[in-house]
Amino acid sequence: MNQEFASLSFREKVRHKMAHDRREILTQFADKAEVKSLVAAKIGSDYVVPTIQILEDVLELDFSTLPREFVLKPTHGSQSGILVSEKFERSEGEILPVFGTWEKYYNIHPEDLTLNHSFIKTMIVRWLKSSYRPETEFCYQGIKPRIIIEKYISSLIDDVPFEFRFYTFHGEVKFFRAAIGYSNDLPHFAYNEKGDLLPVKFSHDLFEVDPTSQPFLPDEWKQMKFFAETLSMRIDFVRVDFLLGTDGIFFSELTNYPFAGQLRVVPESFDQELSSYWRYFDCCDTH
Repeated sequence: MNQEFASLSFREKVRHKMAHDRREILTQFADKAEVKSLVAAKIGSDYVVPTIQILEDVLELDFSTLPREFVLKPTHGSQSGILVSEKFERSEGEILPVFGTWEKYYNIHPEDLTLNHSFIKTMIVRWLKSSYRPETEFCYQGIKPRIIIEKYISSLIDDVPFEFRFYTFHGEVKFFRAAIGYSNDLPHFAYNEKGDLLPVKFSHDLFEVDPTSQPFLPDEWKQMKFFAETLSMRIDFVRVDFLLGTDGIFFSELTNYPFAGQLRVVPESFDQELSSYWRYFDCCDTH
């Protein structure tokens, strides 16, 4: 590792990757539909969330064919979608689209689905006509805009983590976070590669995590870690996410640029520790 590369922080390395890594595999990682074939080939289709339908036009949407619970999201973006589940509270009225298209999840109770048909169609049209950060996040540029509808994965019980995010460097997990709920639910708990709780958080976390209130860490995290390392083999860095539901482990997504290189780790010293695991870039000679 050369000295200049070694001095970069973790978030600086993410931004360097954003600026210089132009490999097509990053686009496949980011495509919420196309990544499923890659995952199925490497760890098995049983760990891939079943796809109900893929839409290229809002006119293809037929609510009568959908199950009572489902997830609807764009294939070409991040942190955006509509979740329909019994677990959500009933709404007092129709959901109104807010300014902006991306980076927001909407939760809908099945009994409120008919009321929100127009809202869902409006969001589908917005997503299909929009690009997600094409100027700064290369991996989304080559993705054909589509909408994917998937099976809704139910969590286990309230005090067992549901979403797991594994930070992998050169095919090895060095750090992961676990959350009780989907990605917009907090708090998150941080762990090292051995499953030991770490006094680490991200600056955007909305909750102060009490280490004494650590949730039960199920043994399935070890299987997910193995899968994360399998999926990240021969890749300098990628975050690999999984869900642990009532039906077992399911792959969630591969994230090339966590928080678009703006991630701030608390304490700051842990950022440098993460950076030390990232020994070189695949896209250029930094050995």
